[in-house]
Amino acid sequence: MHKKLLKLTTLFFIFATNFIQAQNVGINETGATPNGSAMLDVSATTKGMLIPRLSRAQKFLIPTPANGLMIYQRDDTIGFWYYEQSKWVPVMRSITFGPGLTGGMVQGKGNVDVAKTGVVKGTYGTVNEFPIVTINDYGQVTLVAKQKLIDNDTLNEIQKIRLSNDSIFLSKGGGFVNLTSQWRTTGNSGLNASNNFIGTTDNIALRFRVNNTWYGELNPSNDNISIGYRANLASSGYSNIAVGKDALKSNSGGYYNTAMGWQAMYANNSGSYNCAVGASALYQNTTGIYNVGIGFEPLTSNTSGSYNVGIGYRSLYYNTTGTYNSCNGIYSMYANAGGIMNTASGCYSLGGNSYGHYNTATGSYALASNNIGYGNTYEGYASGYYNTSGYYNTGVGYYSGYYNYTGYYNTALGYYSGTSGNMDNTTALGNSTTATANNMVRVGNSSVTSIGGQVSWTTLSDARFKKNIKENVSGLDFIMKLKPVTYNVDIHKINVFLNLHDSVNWATKYDGEKTVTSGFLAQDVEKAAKEVGYEFDGVDAPKNEKSYYGLRYGNFVVPIVKAIQEQQAQIEELRKQNQELIELNKKLLEQLKK
Repeated sequence: MHKKLLKLTTLFFIFATNFIQAQNVGINETGATPNGSAMLDVSATTKGMLIPRLSRAQKFLIPTPANGLMIYQRDDTIGFWYYEQSKWVPVMRSITFGPGLTGGMVQGKGNVDVAKTGVVKGTYGTVNEFPIVTINDYGQVTLVAKQKLIDNDTLNEIQKIRLSNDSIFLSKGGGFVNLTSQWRTTGNSGLNASNNFIGTTDNIALRFRVNNTWYGELNPSNDNISIGYRANLASSGYSNIAVGKDALKSNSGGYYNTAMGWQAMYANNSGSYNCAVGASALYQNTTGIYNVGIGFEPLTSNTSGSYNVGIGYRSLYYNTTGTYNSCNGIYSMYANAGGIMNTASGCYSLGGNSYGHYNTATGSYALASNNIGYGNTYEGYASGYYNTSGYYNTGVGYYSGYYNYTGYYNTALGYYSGTSGNMDNTTALGNSTTATANNMVRVGNSSVTSIGGQVSWTTLSDARFKKNIKENVSGLDFIMKLKPVTYNVDIHKINVFLNLHDSVNWATKYDGEKTVTSGFLAQDVEKAAKEVGYEFDGVDAPKNEKSYYGLRYGNFVVPIVKAIQEQQAQIEELRKQNQELIELNKKLLEQLKK
């Protein structure tokens, strides 16, 4: 302790003596004279000099600091600080070199020398190259290499780059353009519609890539337009528009096609003049032409079928070779494979058709089960629903022709009108009117109470077209066996027998049950005719278990006329006999008088 105090006293004495004598101080271990330009000259080879070490808070507590006052700050921004013009300033902040330069602002004056690193002096990079610079942890350049700007693709890529006045200029082999005036990926402003655009200034195709993968092009040489991943990937054919992932992906020669949607016209080869809008629309089309598919997967299976129109979810879905078909509605003509010249409008209309031709179905589920039937026309919800192979049938109305499966030449007009099963050549006119046998015409349902017109019904009767003519009509024998009666019709029972839907009602539906009707019972008439050996066509006997008896009252005229003729002959005979008796009586009276 005493030694340290002695050294400090000696140092102070030397300092004071030198200050008094020379106005400057030198502190060293060699006794060297201090530099004349310094008030304090400290030199050493194994030690340093410590100046006051303060915290940031202590620094600001120094009263009235003088300009040039220096301290070492030991917290916050650690380092040497000096006071200048009413503020504390760091001598130099820390800078770290790594992948990039980080840190604060460098403050100070004078030049900064960088130590040599061994990099060979010279010019690195040319118009087709740029330098690659490696910097070590101390911010020194340690390696300079060169990298080419160009590759083998000389068609669409930038070929040259240069720097001038802090600007980057790019070129494709011709004049240079300044990037500061080009389109920015972060947005643009102050555009001039006449001068600013995205595109090219020559006749070269503008192509798009995402992740270096084809995403379309605008091609002026073949007028193809494609947008989407692998859309018209080969840029084949001409005047095609492909929008969507894999739209027209396999096209190799087709032209004037429009494909919009995910994988629309995916497999198209040489098919042309097609329009596909929707995911997988015309997906498998290869050579088909003049097709239109709109919706999700319309005409998806079509390969060579042409002149088809499918609008709606999976319309004409399984069509492969069918032609000239038109359909509108989800699942319309869904199963059609090779059917031709069909027209369907409505959900599931002609949905099961595979090879049927020349059919027209209008209304949801119209001809929904048709398979190979042809020449049918049905209009109305579920009209012709169960028809599978029947042909040349016509139905108009809700559920018209509903129960026909294989019958042909049938006509149904009205709600639930038609046949009771597979019939041929029938006509059913009116609400719930049912034909129960072949070659039958039915007008009106069981609730109808009046059928009429201005003139009487005409039955064709031309001798030129009749054969096997015989005068064997039974007269009085048949007529005398008939039993005229009155009755009320049980409409409920008839509807149950015919299996008619009784869900639709109206106010007067069963009024006919109240009407007392005069007539015959068909079974009695049939019995009377058989008893006299008369083949009477006035009885319409059932043709099957679904049919019922009927009477053709107009046909009763013939046996009635025959009966009148027979009766008249009897009258004439009686009249003759009566006249003979009168003459005989006269003769007898004359004889009695004599």
